[in-house]
Amino acid sequence: MERNGRFFHKQGRILLLMLLDTLIITATLVFALQTYHDMQAPAEHIIHMWHSLPLLVLATIGTLYALGFYKGILKYAGVDILIQIATGTLVGTVLTYLVALLESPVSPESNFFLMRRPVYLIQWLMIVILLAGSRFVIRCVQQPGSLSFLQNRKSSRRVMVVGGGWGGAQVIRDIQAGRNGDCTPVLVVDDDPEKNNTSIGRVPVVMGTDLIAEYVKRYAIDEIIIAIATPQSDLTPLMHACVETGCRVRRYTVMQEMTGSQGTLRDVNIADLLGREEKHLDMSEVEAVMAGRRVLVTGGGGSIGSEMCRQIMAFVPEKLVLFDINENYMYDLFFELKGKYGELVKNTVELRVGSIRDEQALDRVFAEFRPEIVIHAAAHKHVPLMEDSPEQAVQNNVFGTYKVAQCAVKHGVKRFVMISTDKAVNPTNVMGASKRMAEIIVEAMQKKSETTQFTAVRFGNVLGSNGSVVPLFERQIRNGGPVTLTHPEIIRYFMTIPEAASLVLQAASIAKGGELFVLDMGEPVKIRELAERMIQLYADPLGPRVEIAYTGLRPGEKLYEELLRDEENSTATSKDKIFIAKPEQFDWAFVEHMLAELQRCLDEQGDVHQCMHQLLPSYKTPEEVNGQK
Repeated sequence: MERNGRFFHKQGRILLLMLLDTLIITATLVFALQTYHDMQAPAEHIIHMWHSLPLLVLATIGTLYALGFYKGILKYAGVDILIQIATGTLVGTVLTYLVALLESPVSPESNFFLMRRPVYLIQWLMIVILLAGSRFVIRCVQQPGSLSFLQNRKSSRRVMVVGGGWGGAQVIRDIQAGRNGDCTPVLVVDDDPEKNNTSIGRVPVVMGTDLIAEYVKRYAIDEIIIAIATPQSDLTPLMHACVETGCRVRRYTVMQEMTGSQGTLRDVNIADLLGREEKHLDMSEVEAVMAGRRVLVTGGGGSIGSEMCRQIMAFVPEKLVLFDINENYMYDLFFELKGKYGELVKNTVELRVGSIRDEQALDRVFAEFRPEIVIHAAAHKHVPLMEDSPEQAVQNNVFGTYKVAQCAVKHGVKRFVMISTDKAVNPTNVMGASKRMAEIIVEAMQKKSETTQFTAVRFGNVLGSNGSVVPLFERQIRNGGPVTLTHPEIIRYFMTIPEAASLVLQAASIAKGGELFVLDMGEPVKIRELAERMIQLYADPLGPRVEIAYTGLRPGEKLYEELLRDEENSTATSKDKIFIAKPEQFDWAFVEHMLAELQRCLDEQGDVHQCMHQLLPSYKTPEEVNGQK
C-alpha cells in the first residue's frame, strides 16, 4: 500500500513537471515568434505556430523523458542536467523544423514552413534558459542550503579545503550539491603557486598550508577537509597542524577503480596521526596457501584472530574453524561474515567453544576438521592481570601452546603459526616470559616434527585491540578526563589490526619451518605524545581542558619495548616489513625440563615468578631493564 502511494506520488510529480514544461515550451515559441517580428507577427505565422506546437511539445518532452530528465534527483543535479536540457530541447526543435521543411514542398499551400529559421533558434535558446531556470528555482525551494552563497553563514559549518586538485574540486562540488550536510566551502589552501588567487566553484584559492592556523582564525573556519593525493606518512605533519586548530578534520581519499575515480570522506583518526601508512600488500602468495584449505584459528574471536578470519575468508578456504573460549565474540564475527559472504559462510565457517588448556576438546576439534593450517592466536595478553595471576599465564600461554602444537603434530597439520609479542624480548613480566617460553616450544617442536612446519611471528601493540590503551584513552577523553598514563617516558610500537593480520598471513605463506618472524613496526611512539594527539582529536573544543594524570609504572611494566634481543640479529625476507630473527636455540630436552618444572611449581602452588626467572635467563625485573634505559 505504502509502495503504491509512493509510486503514484512520483508519477504525479512527473506529470506536474511535464505540464510546467509544456507551458514553458508554449511561452518560448510565442515569445520567439513575436520577438522576431517586433511583437507584430502576421496572422498566418501565428496559425503556423499553433500547428507546430503539438509536435514541438511531444518531441521535446519525449526526448527529455528518454534521457532520464524527469527521473533525476534535483538536489544531486549538476552539469548532467544541463546536458539533458540542451540535448532534449535541441532534438525537439530540430525535429519540428525538419517536419516543416518536409511538408513545404509536398503541400505548397501548407502553413507549416511559414516560420523562419531564426525563430527556431531563438525558441531553442529561450527554452534551454527557462527549463534550467525552473529547475534551479525548484531546487532552491526544496533545499535552500544547496546554494553556498545563499546559505545562512551562522547556521552552516564553514569549511576549509586543503588541496586544490581533483579531490579538492570534487569536495567543493559535493558540498555545493548538498551531499555533505549543512556546510559552506569558504577557502581552498594549496601550495601550488599557479593556483594562487584562482577559484574553484567560486571558492577562492590561497597559498600556504603552513598558514592553516592563521586562515582558521581569519575566516572563522569550523571544519577542515584534507583532499591531497599524497602518501599518508607524508601528510602526518599537515594533519597534526589541522587537528591542533581545534576544528573537525576530515580526509577525502580517492580509490581508483576500473569504472573511474570514487572518493570517500572520513574523519581523521589516531592511526592517521601516528603516521603509519597502511600499504595494500600483495596477497597472491597468501591466497595460494589459504585457498581451498582447512584452516583453524585459535582465539578466533579476539582482535587479531578475528581480523585474520576476515582476511582468510576472502581467499575462500574449504573450512575456517574458529576455536575460542569466548562464545560472544565468535558469534558476532560469524554474523558479520555471513552478512558479507552469505551462504558461503554456512558451508565454510565452523565455531567451536573451548579452551586451549583442554587437550580433549582440542583433540576432538582437530579430529573433526583435520586442519591443514593452524593460526595460534589464543593467549592471555594483559600484563597487570597476569602479574596478579601468573599461574593462569603459564597454564594458558605455555601449556596451552604446547597442547595445540602437540595436536597439530598428531593430526598431521602442515603449517603451524603462533602469534607472539614484543614483550617476549627481555621480558619483565609474566605475560612476556610466558610468550617467550611459547616461542621456545614452537622452535623446539620444529626440530622434533617431520610433518609440521612450525613458525612464530612477533610484533608489538595493535591500535584498537581489546585491552589496548587507545580505546581506554578515547573513553577517558570523551568523559572529560583525566587520561591516566603510567609514566611520561614510556614508549611502545603500534600498527593497525588489518596490517598486522596481513603481515602475519604473509609470513605464514613464506614460512619453511623454524623461523621466528619479526614485523617492522616502524618508529616507536611515546605514549604521552599519543595521549596528547588523542586529546586534540577527541576532546570537546568548547569543554574544559583534558588533563593527563601519571599513575606510576604498573607491576611488570617497562618503559620501552624491543622487537629483538641484542644477540638476535635479523635478516630480511622477500616481503617488505617482515624479517627473520635468530634467537637463542633450545633443544627438546630443555622444553621437557621447562614444562616439568612449571608443572611441579603449579602442583605445589609455588612461586611462579621465581620459577620462571630460574628457567628463563632473559626474564629480568622491571627495575633491571628500566635502569638500563
